[in-house]
Amino acid sequence: MITLRGETDMKPARFEISNTTSLATVPNVSGVYLFRDPKDTVLYVGKARDLRNRLASYLKSGSSLSPKTGLIMKLAGSFEIIVTANEKEALILEALLIKEHRPKYNVVLRDDKAYPFLKLDVNKPFPRLSVVRRRVKDGALYFGPYPSAGAVREIMRSISCLFRLRTCSYRSMKTRARACLLHQIGRCSAPCVGAVSEKDYADQVRQVRLFLKGRTGPLLRNLRVQMEKASKALEFEKAAILRDRIYSIEKIVERQSIVADMHANWDVIGLARSGYDWTLSVLQVRDGVVQGHDVYNLSRIIEETDQEILSIFIRQFYQQSPLPKEIIIPHDIEDSDLISEWLFDLAGRKVALRRPARGLKCRLLEMAKTNAAQAMLSFERQHEEWQEKASLLMDMLNLKYAPEKVEGMDISTTGGELPVGSLVAFYRGRPNKKGYRHYNIKGVSGINDCAMMREMMLRRIVRGKERRDLPDLFLIDGGRGQLGHAVEAADSEGLLEEFDLVALAKQIGDEGEKIFRPGWSEPLILPRHHPVLLFLQRVRDEAHRFGINFHRKRRDARRLCSRLSEISGIGPKRQRALLKHFGSLSGVCMASSEEINKVPGISKDLARTIYEHLRSDQGTNPAPGRFVN
Repeated sequence: MITLRGETDMKPARFEISNTTSLATVPNVSGVYLFRDPKDTVLYVGKARDLRNRLASYLKSGSSLSPKTGLIMKLAGSFEIIVTANEKEALILEALLIKEHRPKYNVVLRDDKAYPFLKLDVNKPFPRLSVVRRRVKDGALYFGPYPSAGAVREIMRSISCLFRLRTCSYRSMKTRARACLLHQIGRCSAPCVGAVSEKDYADQVRQVRLFLKGRTGPLLRNLRVQMEKASKALEFEKAAILRDRIYSIEKIVERQSIVADMHANWDVIGLARSGYDWTLSVLQVRDGVVQGHDVYNLSRIIEETDQEILSIFIRQFYQQSPLPKEIIIPHDIEDSDLISEWLFDLAGRKVALRRPARGLKCRLLEMAKTNAAQAMLSFERQHEEWQEKASLLMDMLNLKYAPEKVEGMDISTTGGELPVGSLVAFYRGRPNKKGYRHYNIKGVSGINDCAMMREMMLRRIVRGKERRDLPDLFLIDGGRGQLGHAVEAADSEGLLEEFDLVALAKQIGDEGEKIFRPGWSEPLILPRHHPVLLFLQRVRDEAHRFGINFHRKRRDARRLCSRLSEISGIGPKRQRALLKHFGSLSGVCMASSEEINKVPGISKDLARTIYEHLRSDQGTNPAPGRFVN
C-alpha cells in the first residue's frame, strides 16, 4: 500500500509517497497535480474535476493500473496539488505547467514558433514591407498572421513583381548613390534616387493595402480606370505597365484554391498514427481560400486515444496560434465544452468545435488526414535514414549511446583576444536552433584553446546536469589536446559516463581530417566522402560559422568602443547606445550626423563631432550633410 503525507498549508501542497494510503488531506475540488521523481523532476502533469478521486485512481493496487500509470507510479517519489477555482482554470494551469516543465510522460507540442506577419510602416515616407513575428502598437499596418513562412515569401515575391515597393532598409535608402539591381530588373521603383515621386509611390502603397486585404475586385477596377486614363493621355508605356499588372493579379486570383464562401475561416485538423508516433496536419482556410498547412510530429506517446490527443493538441497549439472561427476535428472530444469556454476567453468571441458528418468540411478533413499520413511517411523515412547513420556512427566511433542528440563545440579568438565559445545542437541529424548557445570565455587569458574548451565544457555540463538536457554526443573542434581537456571537465563532475566525446581535427596537407576518441592511441582517418565524416564535418562547420559570426560582432563592438573613446563626451553608456542603434561599427561609420543625433543621449553638436571624427579616421574630408562611400 501507499502512504501520502502532506502539508495542506503548503502552496502547492507536497505529498510524499510511501507504504500506507491516506488521501484525507486531499480536497474534493478541481485542480492540477504534478508527479515528481526522487530527484524532484516533474514526470507528469494532470488536471482533475475532483482531485481526491483522480489521485485515488493512481494510488490503487498496481495490478489494475494501466502500463503508463504503473510506470509513473513506479518512478514517482512525491506529488503536488494546486487547487483552482473551477475546472476551466485547471485546464489553463495544466497547459501552462506542461509548457514550463515539459514532463516526460505528457504529450508536449515541440513547435513554439510565432506566426509571421507582414508589416507596412506607413509612418515613414516611402514605406516598405517587412516580415515580423510579433505585432506591436507602433502605428504601422500589420497583415496576417500567415500560416507559414513559405506563404509570406510567395506574397512578398508577388508584391515585388507587381507593385515595386522598396525592400532596402530606411538607412540604406538614404545613403544610396545609385539604384540597385532590383530597380534594373523592374522589381523596385527606386525612391532612393528619386525615380518615383512620393505621390506615385503612395498610390502603389494603396494598391498593396487592397491586395493584402484580399480586395482584388476594387483593386482591379481602379487599375483598369488608371490604364484607360493613361491610354487616352497617350502615356502608352504607363498603360502597358498597368495592363501587365492587371493580368498578373488576375492570374494570382485564379491560382488560389477557393473551397468555400468568402466568410469561411476554419482550421481543419487531420491525424495519422504509426505505433507510438503521431502526426497532425492543420489545414488553414481563410476567407474561403486554402492558405496552407502545418504539420506536427508527436513521438513516444503511450496509450492516448484519438480524442485525448486532439484535446491535448488543441490546448497547447492555440496558446500561441491565431484562432479561427471554427476548428474542424475528426472526433468528438470529452471536454469539448470546457475547451470551447477556454477558446472563447482567448479569442474574445465564440470559436466553434465541429465534427462534420458529410459535405465540404468532411472532404477537407480527408484532405488534412491525407496530408498527415503523407507527412508521417516522410517522417518515418527520415527517422529510418537517421537510424542507419546513427548505427554507423556507433560502429565506426565505438560509441556507448545512439547519438540522437549531438552538440558541436568550437572556440573563436584572435590572438587570444575576445575569446568566445559556440555550441550548436543537432537532433536526429538536423539542426535544433533552440539549443544553440554562445559562451564568453572568462577564466582563460592568452592563447590557450585547450583551457578555453575545458571552461566551456564545464559550464555546459554543469548547466546540463541541472536541466537534465545533456546530449548523447559532444563533438569537439580540435585534436587530442582539446579532447583531453573536455574529458577532464566531464570527469571532474562525475559525468564522463553520461555521454560520448569525439574530436575532429582539421586536415593538414593531404593526410585527411583526424577523428579522436578518449582511450584511442591513434586517430581514425576516414575516406573524404564517408557519411560519418561528412556528418561530423557538418556539425563542426556549423559550430565554426555560429562562433565566428558572434566573435566578429564582439570585435566590431570593441573596435567601435576604442575609436569612440577618443572623443570627449563619449563614455561606455553612449558607446553601447550607438552600437545598439546602428547594429555595427560600419553602421555608425556610414551614418550621417543627423542620424547619429537621433540616438538617445547624443546632442546635435556631439553627433557632428562623432561624424567628423569617424570621417577623418577614414581619410576623408568631412563635409556637411551625408557621407556617401
